[in-house]
This record gives sequence, C-alpha cells and structure tokens, in this order.
Amino acid sequence: MLAKPLTLHIRLTRSCNADCGYCSSWQESPDDRLTPENLRKSLTFILDTAGEALGVSPTHITAQFLGGEIAMVPMRELKEHAQVVRELCDARGISCVVGGQSNLIVSERKAAQLYDLYDGRIGTSIDLTSNTRTIKGDAEKYRLIWKSADTYLRKNRSAPGAIYVVEPGATKDAIKHLMDSARKGRTLTFRPIFKGGIKQVQLNSALDMQEAMVELFDHWFMKLPTIVEPFYQLCEARLNEVSGLGRVESTSCAFQSDCTTKSINIDPNGDLHVCLEMADSGLPPIGNGLLGKWDEQALSVYSSRSENLHKDCLSCPYLKSCQGGCMYEAIAQGQGSHGKSFHCSTWKSIFGRIDKAISTHGAEVVRDWIHRLATKHENQRDEGVAKSIVRHTEEGGSKCS
Repeated sequence: MLAKPLTLHIRLTRSCNADCGYCSSWQESPDDRLTPENLRKSLTFILDTAGEALGVSPTHITAQFLGGEIAMVPMRELKEHAQVVRELCDARGISCVVGGQSNLIVSERKAAQLYDLYDGRIGTSIDLTSNTRTIKGDAEKYRLIWKSADTYLRKNRSAPGAIYVVEPGATKDAIKHLMDSARKGRTLTFRPIFKGGIKQVQLNSALDMQEAMVELFDHWFMKLPTIVEPFYQLCEARLNEVSGLGRVESTSCAFQSDCTTKSINIDPNGDLHVCLEMADSGLPPIGNGLLGKWDEQALSVYSSRSENLHKDCLSCPYLKSCQGGCMYEAIAQGQGSHGKSFHCSTWKSIFGRIDKAISTHGAEVVRDWIHRLATKHENQRDEGVAKSIVRHTEEGGSKCS
C-alpha cells in the first residue's frame, strides 16, 4: 500500500456574507455548520479506514478550511477545528499543514486573525473589475471591504494568495489581475467559472478557455516573478517527466487520474466527496464521515478512472504530465468519469509551449526559474508570519489570541 499526500477540503459552512452572481451560498443558513466535534468524528473515520477503503495511508495532510465563508464561523470554533486536525494527525504520526480560504469581506482585525491562525496559508478570491462579486448586489461595497482587508495584510503580514474566476470573454480583465498580482507579490490561481448552485451560469467554451489561458500563460511564463496556477503545476509536472524524475506527488487537486487516493471533501452534514467541485455539483458522495460509512459503488466508479482513461489520452505525449485532466470537468461536461475534458486543447497548447522553452533554454533554466518563484513565495510567507509574532509580542499577547 502506497503512502501518499492527502488533501482535505473541510467545508465548515455553506453560508456566506456575500452574494456573488454564480454562487448560491448566501442563501444557506449560517447555523448549519460543521462543529469541531463532528469534524473530529468524520476525520477519525477517514484516517482509520482510508487504507482499506481508498488504498492509501497518508503520511502528509494538507487541510484547507473553506465555505461558504469561514468568517461566518466564530473564531473560537475555527481555532478548535485547526486543533482537531493537528491532534488527529499528530496521534498517527502524520505531518500536516492547515490553511483557509476566505473572501476577506471582514474587518482588518479579523483578516489578521485568519492569517495568523493558518500561519499565512490564507487564500482569497479577487475581482477588481466586474460586477459579479457583490454584497447585497453592490459590487463596489464588496471591493471596498475586500481592499481594506487585503491592503492591511499586505502591509502588516504578506499578500494572501488569490483565485480569479475567468468568465467567458474576460481575458483582458484576467490579464489586469495577473499583472496586479505580479506587482503585489501575490500567488494567483486561474479557474474557469463554475456553477456554484446557479444553473444559469454561462460556462467557458473550449475555444474561449484555450484562447484565454494560453494568452495568460504567455504573459506569465519565464517573465513574471510570482506563482500562477495551474501553470506552475503544469511546468513542474512537465519538467519532471522530460527529466526522467518521475511524477510529481502534488497536493493540488487538478490533473490527477487517481483523485480518490489524493483528495477528500468533508461537508457540514458529514458527506464525503472526492473534491469540493463534485460536492457543489451534487454528484453522489463517496461516503459519510458522521455515519461512518463509505459508498463502495460511488468509490468504484470514481476510482476506476485511472485505469480507464479516454483512448485519446492513452496515446497523448503529455499523459504522464496531465494525468487525463480533471475528472470533475469531464463529468460536468457530460463525458462521464472516464471522459476527456473539453479543455484538453488548452493544456496541450501550454505543454507545447513548455516543451519549446525546455528545448530552447534547457530544462535546468526553466526549473531554476520556477524554483525561484517557490522560494520567493515561502520567504514572503515566513516574513509575514514573523511580523505576526513580533506584533503579538509587542502587544503582550499570544499568537491568534
């Protein structure tokens, strides 16, 4: 049985303090949340049975707390949740890191508390231009509060990483966010727009997605001094393959054909899904942690993907780097759990550009560039955590108090 990293997405609540255009979380009750006690029960079940049920004994866990919006949960509970994960992992000799995802529609003080609680591993969502992210329909109010919290963290800690949702026809806006993140030392993740409970959302077409992502990649690759995903992950995977170093055991959730051994999402009611997106889309869960059971049929269907990839994937020169793409995307696009995502052409185009750079400059030059990005990112977070410790010491308190 292989020992591998496991990513946990722990949804503490489905409720949110914003009302973004593609998401229905704001309609959820803030009282329906995952308690620390229920998290302990669910995670204990997962860790005690994952070896037999999933075929993996994790030696490292990356736990990310998210919503809805985690700021809807009292800080006391957030601390308890983090402690539960650390205690259960420590008792089993499993290393772990915890992080959180917040929209940062919070006060400066609350933003600092979240940053400190997760040792700087706090992510957010960014939208500096559109009217999609709102508070009671007001996009400017959303931006005003977000900018206040973000500016405070950049000044007094470090820049939080951010997700930018790429909507159809929004390439120019995406480039603006890319350049802004590069100037501010922010890691950035691009993801296509998704249906977060709103069926009327217009998704990215294959062509629109390819044109947008390739243009963004060309603006970033070997030019900008910040990590941008999924480009960084694709570069790392491709470099390892062409250099004969084997597959990257990433804790990121995309581009893995064996998702069921790498990722679990825990919902407030205890339902277990392979990932957050599959939970949001209403796909069958793979079990329930509170009930202490796995759904063997669902697990069998999802886990069979790695041995039954689309025939085009099996003959693709980028198979080892891409792993057949995202299973959720294939299912959401009506291709089934063994299908190929419509965005295959996007990733092929990007891999082709990486190969050209390796041929032109050499693998070590490209590897050195992405290594510098990772080092810079970790140094910035370390400096932010150090600022946090100094500030708490000067105030005569303890961290996260």
